[in-house]
Amino acid sequence: MSVRPRRTKIDWAIEMEQSLSTHHASANKIILLCDSLNTHARGAFYEALPAEKAREVVKRIEFYYTPKHVSWLNIAECELSAMTKQCVKKDDSVQLNY
Repeated sequence: MSVRPRRTKIDWAIEMEQSLSTHHASANKIILLCDSLNTHARGAFYEALPAEKAREVVKRIEFYYTPKHVSWLNIAECELSAMTKQCVKKDDSVQLNY
């Protein structure tokens, strides 16, 4: 990802396409959690890329959107908390140092 002077739909689509072609090149499909910002839409790919490339990218993304009336950060924090409780074994003999 790179820093851009603006954050338009085109910028977002180009960054996502670059991420899919580099960092996630081996993934058949990714799950993308988006807030309800208007730039985070399938149509952005069709505005930024040729139709065939846009279709190829969109097929690889499974979109999930946060509800408009709820902060995306709260949802992410709740999910991380649930995953930690379910997936991380708590062992008093192990101390993690950060």
